[in-house]
Amino acid sequence: MAGLRKLDDGLWVVDHRDFSVGGLRLGTRSTLVRRAGGSLVLVAPGPLAETDLAEIRALGELSDVVVPNQLHNLFCVAVAEAFPAAKVYAVPAIRAKQPRLRIDEELGDTVPGGLADTFEMLPLDGARRVDERLLFHASTRTLVGVDVAFNIRSATGLLRFAMWLNDGNDKLCMTRLGKSQYLDDHRAAARSIDRACDAFDFDRLVVSHGEVYEGGAREALREAYAFGRR
Repeated sequence: MAGLRKLDDGLWVVDHRDFSVGGLRLGTRSTLVRRAGGSLVLVAPGPLAETDLAEIRALGELSDVVVPNQLHNLFCVAVAEAFPAAKVYAVPAIRAKQPRLRIDEELGDTVPGGLADTFEMLPLDGARRVDERLLFHASTRTLVGVDVAFNIRSATGLLRFAMWLNDGNDKLCMTRLGKSQYLDDHRAAARSIDRACDAFDFDRLVVSHGEVYEGGAREALREAYAFGRR
């Protein structure tokens, strides 16, 4: 059982550690943020159990659901159905991937007005296969970047071997497979990361695969994209 884990005032995650991709237990992560008015925003919902949904409801009204990239789409329909009053924001490609999902507003290049009191946002350029939106929560100095990087630590067995092949063990990075499958323009992606690092004063990075990066995240993310500046 996962359950909400508090990272900061008004910021929680649910760590879905048993979630597998291609037989590898990469895990995934749901992020929950409290808005200034008291309601809640759920970002990149994962496989939330009924107990997780109950914990969210106990914290207050879930007013918004955000699907910030096109790869993390498997569980958004279930969450939208569980919270029918919540406004759903999603990247455009989700319409084709999840035709049953009720999308109230598509995410473009700038943060929607309905979320502007909670997040600042920039797209991750050079990553059309992911179509990622980076969300910055200023009050907790947190950047939410679902697939912007991996942060797999202390892996064992098959996962450790797979991450070794991908040069991805025990560090914040974009893996070899990620560079080839997620990114279509390395230089554009690195420029985009530099813009985010210059614009957003974040110290924490919430990624979906691996650990939350606590402390010095801005410098670490910039370094993780050094390959795009060579």
